[in-house]
Amino acid sequence: MTKKIIPLENYVSASDASQLLSLKLGRPVSSEYIRKLARRKKQPVRTQVRSNRLLYNREDLEQVTIKKKSTPDESAL
Repeated sequence: MTKKIIPLENYVSASDASQLLSLKLGRPVSSEYIRKLARRKKQPVRTQVRSNRLLYNREDLEQVTIKKKSTPDESAL
C-alpha cells in the first residue's frame, strides 16, 4: 500500500499559522493556541510531521472560527 503524497505548500509552521490567523481575526493569536487547535477533539487541524517539526494544514486553519473571550468589563455593558 502506497502513501498518498501530500504537497508541503499546503502546510505551515505554528508561527506562520499564528500570523495567518492574527491577520484574519485582527487580534493576536499565539502559536501555543495553534497547537491546542490541533489537539482538540471537535474539528481538529490536520498536522504533518517533518524533520522534528509539526506543520499545520493551511485549509483547516482558514476555516477555523475563534470566538473572542468576553472580559468582565464587557459583560457588564
